[in-house]
Amino acid sequence: MWEPLSGSLQRPSNMQTFRSAFLSICLLGLISPSASSSAALPPPHIAIRERAFIPEVLSLKIDEFVTLTIKNEDGELHAFVPLLLFQGLNVMVTGNGAPEFNDTGFARVLIPPHGQAGIRFQPRTAGRFHYICDLPGHQMRGEIIVTGDSR
Repeated sequence: MWEPLSGSLQRPSNMQTFRSAFLSICLLGLISPSASSSAALPPPHIAIRERAFIPEVLSLKIDEFVTLTIKNEDGELHAFVPLLLFQGLNVMVTGNGAPEFNDTGFARVLIPPHGQAGIRFQPRTAGRFHYICDLPGHQMRGEIIVTGDSR
């Protein structure tokens, strides 16, 4: 609604001003109309500390793109070896780790002391998938659980 001013000029009502400002903020990407309805979960993270994976169990949703960060907090080399989870999937590995691939795809990543690796992928199969550190003497194990219905 427009409110009359003295003379021939008019000014917008408070409601119209509010709507215009809100729309401008949304268009700039500063807030999302759905931001209040669902809070974003932090990206999944695995820490390696004192020859253990923390947490030991991690849950992901099927068909949702995710970047899994593995941070080695120890002063020694470790490996992240996922068993079956990444077979046939496209993955992107970032960080200062050394990824290794075989005929089924991503096989493992060696992570230097105080280093980290990021693995971007989209889980396609629900289930329980174990991962280990396969370096001699390292008895480290963990599990990734992929849940949800396929879309």
